[in-house]
Amino acid sequence: MEKIIKIGKKEVRLNNNVAWTMEYRDQFGRDIVPAIMPVMAALLEAVSTVVADAKDEDGKISLQAIGEALQGRAMDIVLPLFQVEFVDVVINVTWAMAKAADETILPPKQWARQFDVFPLDEILPAVGELVMKGFISSKNLKRLKTTTATLKTLQPLHWTTSSSQEQSEG
Repeated sequence: MEKIIKIGKKEVRLNNNVAWTMEYRDQFGRDIVPAIMPVMAALLEAVSTVVADAKDEDGKISLQAIGEALQGRAMDIVLPLFQVEFVDVVINVTWAMAKAADETILPPKQWARQFDVFPLDEILPAVGELVMKGFISSKNLKRLKTTTATLKTLQPLHWTTSSSQEQSEG
């Protein structure tokens, strides 16, 4: 699957065919799977568990129930991200996918110099989607998409604190 993303003002074509994993290994001297699979597995497990715990008897989910299910689990979700050199991995995976799409791509440091910015918050969702589609079975990917779609339909909670309630009452 190919996808074009914008990094700053430049369009970059990415490909998630298996060649990107070989490009990564050849360039960086290590396999990407041991770096990303524990993170993916932990995050998928955490999301699945939280969503399952947040469902009521009718199978509906509320943001409040998700908040309650998340309590005490923040480290389970965040800890796997500390197990990899996260920024390096995202940049290197992005480079490898660009290289898989276009063999004329420069080596990583030269390639990275062409960008004024590298907004991880914009790049990570696109790259993450490509990695997931390449590494997760269609059954689990469908389950993840269903969960994501359900989460997108939820209305945001309006949190109040007792002190702000007291101030509005007084």
